[in-house]
Amino acid sequence: MTNEELLEVIKKAAKDRVAKLNLSYQKLTSLPAEIGQLSNLSELYLTDNQLTTLPAEIGQLSNLSVLYLIGNQLTTLPAEIGQLSNLSRLYLTSNKLTTLPAEIGQLSNLSVLYLRNNQLTTLPAEIGQLSNLSVLYLTGNQLTTLPAEIGQLSNLSQLNLRGNQLTTLPAEIGQLSNLSQLNLRGNQLTTLPAEIGQLSNLSQLDLGENQLTTLPPEIREKDFRAILNFYKQQIEQETDHLYEAKLLIVGEGGAGKTTLAKKIQNPDYQLEQDEISTEGIDIIRWSFPLENGREFQVNIWDFGGQEIYHATHQFFLTKRSLYILVADSRKEDTDFYYWLNVVELLSDNSPLLIIKNEKQERKREINERQLRGEFTNLKETLATNLATNRGLPEILNEIKYYISNLPHVGTELPKTWIKVREALERDSRDYISLQEYLTICQENGFTTQEDKLQLSGYLHDLGVCLHFQEDDLLIKTVILKPTWGTDAAYKVLDNSQVIQNLGKFDRHDLANIWNENKYLNMRAELLRLMINFKLCYEIPSYPRTYIAPQLLNPNQPEYEWQENDNLLLRYEYEFMPKGILTRFIVEMHSSIEGQTVWRSGVVLNKDQAQAEVIEYYRYHKGEIRIRVSGKRKRDLLVTVRHELDKIHSSYERLKYKILVPCNCQACKGNQTPHFYPLQVLYKFIDDKQTQIQCQNSYQMVNVRDLIDDVVAEQPRSTAQRSSRQEAINEFEPLISRTMTDNNKYNIKAEIVQITEKNWGEIVGKKYAADPGFRQAVTEIIGILSKIQQKHPTATEAEAEEIIEAEFEEIISNQPTKWQKLRRQLLNRERWFNGGKEAVSEVAKHYVEGNVVYKAALAFLDGFSEDED
Repeated sequence: MTNEELLEVIKKAAKDRVAKLNLSYQKLTSLPAEIGQLSNLSELYLTDNQLTTLPAEIGQLSNLSVLYLIGNQLTTLPAEIGQLSNLSRLYLTSNKLTTLPAEIGQLSNLSVLYLRNNQLTTLPAEIGQLSNLSVLYLTGNQLTTLPAEIGQLSNLSQLNLRGNQLTTLPAEIGQLSNLSQLNLRGNQLTTLPAEIGQLSNLSQLDLGENQLTTLPPEIREKDFRAILNFYKQQIEQETDHLYEAKLLIVGEGGAGKTTLAKKIQNPDYQLEQDEISTEGIDIIRWSFPLENGREFQVNIWDFGGQEIYHATHQFFLTKRSLYILVADSRKEDTDFYYWLNVVELLSDNSPLLIIKNEKQERKREINERQLRGEFTNLKETLATNLATNRGLPEILNEIKYYISNLPHVGTELPKTWIKVREALERDSRDYISLQEYLTICQENGFTTQEDKLQLSGYLHDLGVCLHFQEDDLLIKTVILKPTWGTDAAYKVLDNSQVIQNLGKFDRHDLANIWNENKYLNMRAELLRLMINFKLCYEIPSYPRTYIAPQLLNPNQPEYEWQENDNLLLRYEYEFMPKGILTRFIVEMHSSIEGQTVWRSGVVLNKDQAQAEVIEYYRYHKGEIRIRVSGKRKRDLLVTVRHELDKIHSSYERLKYKILVPCNCQACKGNQTPHFYPLQVLYKFIDDKQTQIQCQNSYQMVNVRDLIDDVVAEQPRSTAQRSSRQEAINEFEPLISRTMTDNNKYNIKAEIVQITEKNWGEIVGKKYAADPGFRQAVTEIIGILSKIQQKHPTATEAEAEEIIEAEFEEIISNQPTKWQKLRRQLLNRERWFNGGKEAVSEVAKHYVEGNVVYKAALAFLDGFSEDED
């Protein structure tokens, strides 16, 4: 639009006394002063132009209530903008603003302010004068601080500060009594003010992608209510600092771990001729003084090195700890790569020291430079002879340095927490009842049961005690000495009779094994503890008889297998920790076919399908191979994948590939086909590449078919077609309600035609039979329909704002609904295998224009990309 044309439009609008003027997408570089003549204007849309400034006369628009300036190149706003006394909504997303004028505080009726994706480094103190502001979006700026005056925004309900550079928050943020949503993701926060605990109306708090070292991760990983409650207690009572950490000593059996632990505690400890190897775990207390006069408490965990104990490491190798790997230089049997990988995988890269125990002065060189290059958490390699204490003083100094500099050390905690922690430490009993624990909390200043249970959960996560609050039996007991429970479990695994019986035991065996007084009245709880640790399972056909899968026969038994028409899938691990398959066996024990199970494999039988799952372990690397046969093999494969994915998710840093078999003519039906990494296939789909070459036959094969072969069933039968029709029938009532009276689109006919032509690739895809999938698509369609009806004239840029606000509201106020949508539709596999197409294909038939559903698809793509 030329300047002359623009002046004509303004002149006509002034003459017609228009209330709404849309000048979006006109490539405007400036606005004339005449814009101020539009005294009746209430809504002005200037989205996606090239404006760099606004004229001072814009302040004359005294009736303006809505102003859209999304997607321009504004670097400043005129002071006169403060004269817009009736302005209620101001959209300034995606400009180049570096500051805001102080006069913005004069917008007394402003309720919605969007400043996303600008270059703001500060906010004026006057922003606190916006007494009616309820929504403030500052996503994607460069803010490092917030003014204290932000606490004056008494009506603010949504505050989005995602993707800035905030390092601190003002204490006044706790005054935002009506705040319901607070997004702080992706900043540089290391601490939060305790006053955040005063936000009693908060329903959503996102703290992801920050480095909150002063917030215990055991609390941070809970939901936001636990976080707020933690800070609330800090406000309501005195605080103290916790100087305590775990030192975990690992290594091969007989390397000298126990000797080192005792030497740390007492350098004068004399070595015994035949030091007994640790069975399971020993915990030793040690303390040393800090420069501030406080005592630093160290809990030394000495791990048994025998392989039987390796599978349970993941339950005890914790974050925020210091690790020592002891190597016997005489034996030269230390598997450095195994132990360094295990610690890196399970400890969130906690610092590690290698201690070379040079027995009889036999020295051993290791390639420290290479190890440091691969494992960034390796801090020092130190040598000692524990028989003579050579090198021990240096080791003690390094331990004190690294353990006292762990990020959580000195964490500020409510004083009552530390009092209860000390009371439990003084208690000499192995366990106490829940009621006794609650009484101890009450005696030390706790008033609510919620706070008491939060503390026991924190101490459980920290490894100080064990309290399984999700278990109906174990919740009644707080185990004060974790080794009481672990020792009992290892007594079963180390029992010669159980070993001879290949891991099989019953209640009578347990009565003989747990015959000491400290176990007599707690056998049921100890057995449940073993089950919770995935150390055993009850044989379905033999009640009260159990199997410890770590002790199963290592030899694969003979069994019949139908090799025709198998589904194959493989997991390939860059580093494979011990225990994945034994945990899988415990989880799937109810489906084991007869007793076709051995230490590294299992055959499952469920709903007329059989699955063979075998682990292959080759020097750190490993592979799980799956093949499934029978009538409902895809359903069983989905179940197997689901259980393995749950196990994988418990290892934050686990790296593995999912391998999909080729289905070309040469590979189909072959037990040794070529395999493709699933992620590579997904990338082909994302890049719109439809075919990939088999490296065995060199034939080109369809990428989508490769994925569909293992992801879900191909719709080939009448029953399957019926499932697709069910999906259509479920969409139809909603779609019919949104159609225009003149029946502009024959929605059902359109969808049926698409569905039949493309064999389900649009509506429902291969998940059409899943009611959850259909429900989720219906939910999304309903949301888009309401948005379209509410904002029929929204531009593309405006639609992006509206969509984000709408889904942020769902995430905040309807978290259960949102999690269901993510699970049923917005995980990567489902979204990119039909979900996106289903939403798009249905929505475009009744959303007038494409801006709403295009914005929605872009927004939902972002969430689905994060789900892997």
